[in-house]
Amino acid sequence: MRLHNRVTAFVDGDEYGLARVVVAVRMAVVASVGVLVLVGPAWVRQHVPAAVGILIAATVYAMVLLANPKFEARRTRYSWAVALADSAITLAWIAVTGGPHSPVVAVLPLVVIASAARLSFIETLLLSTLLGLAYTAVIVPSSSTPATALSPWAQASWWALYLLFAAVLTAGLSTLAEREHRSRLRALVEAETQHAAAEEERDLRSRLLTSYQSQQDGLQVLVHEFRTPIASLEALLDALAGISPMTDADRSTSLQLASRHTRHVVDMLDALSDVALSRRPTFSGGRVRQVDVADIVTAAADAVGLTAPRLQLAMTADLSAVAINAQGLRRVLTNLLENAARHGRGAPVDVTCSRHGNDLVIAVADRGPGIPDEDLGELTAKYVSAGGQRGTAGLGLWIVQQITDAMGGRVNFAARAGGGLVATFRVPLITAPQPDPPPAPRW
Repeated sequence: MRLHNRVTAFVDGDEYGLARVVVAVRMAVVASVGVLVLVGPAWVRQHVPAAVGILIAATVYAMVLLANPKFEARRTRYSWAVALADSAITLAWIAVTGGPHSPVVAVLPLVVIASAARLSFIETLLLSTLLGLAYTAVIVPSSSTPATALSPWAQASWWALYLLFAAVLTAGLSTLAEREHRSRLRALVEAETQHAAAEEERDLRSRLLTSYQSQQDGLQVLVHEFRTPIASLEALLDALAGISPMTDADRSTSLQLASRHTRHVVDMLDALSDVALSRRPTFSGGRVRQVDVADIVTAAADAVGLTAPRLQLAMTADLSAVAINAQGLRRVLTNLLENAARHGRGAPVDVTCSRHGNDLVIAVADRGPGIPDEDLGELTAKYVSAGGQRGTAGLGLWIVQQITDAMGGRVNFAARAGGGLVATFRVPLITAPQPDPPPAPRW
């Protein structure tokens, strides 16, 4: 569409600009003939009423073309009508202003030149031939021939020949100009086509690079997410298969932890299956179910080896049965708690769970070295480990940010008073649909 508009503007501006020039020349010719009738020699004014009538008709005709310059455009249905009208008016002026001696004869080449701009090469030659014959028919009957002038036949033949020459020259030049015009248009179209192809190629290259980067990100996320539960399962299995005897209570606790980690791995595999089936992004919405937030926090803390008394969990609201993307919540908490445990210098990690309106708010606070205020904005950047310490290969907190965005929430980081970092995770809870009220009794 952009190319079409540019070409249309180019063509319209070029042709109508030339059309206005032709109309202006026509007005000047009419004015010059009027001056000739007023101040010319007596033999020019032998037929004043007829000359004035033709002059008025020519003026009206020129005004019509001035108001409609499209009539002058090349190769339209008006081309022959305008050419014949110009020829007829010019021949009528010649007949009433002196015949073969009329100065208006000089207008005939102008008629041919103007017609060459509207007609094809062959049509211009045909018009010039017809105009030469008509001019001969107008001046031959004249018998007033000065001694110094050529005979009417010689003068008619002379002008007819030069009209033909003018037709050849002007029509040839017009054809060359048209070819150049088409060549310019073709060059413009080719340039636009090459530009569009280059843009499409750049866009395709960008999409390919984005797709490749997404695949790399997916592999990094899988490695990061599966590492923690598998490492915990490996440690538990080593403990269960160890030589030192375990009490029944310790064995039961280890088996429960192994069961939780196994369920975590299964949930992640289910999430990956959902992604593969629906072709959604890696951080999809996940399945919504009712959970106890305290259990999710405890399970995530166990997965990273964070247990009481180092884990300090505080619940400021009843969050024992909330509808949420449990898998996404656990993945966020696992990454936040792993980050806090790794950098907490062995100090307790405080986890506070609350409910603000319809939002679940969980704050994870550690007593690590902290992060300078100017680096807080870089914590969720991919492959960036702010301060040279935090993050796992620069992916842990980036994954937290991506999952939080997919759940419609947000995560903020702030320095903790006395040293450390506070990560605040806020996400809207899913409102369960209310059952329809029972129908009113019919009395």
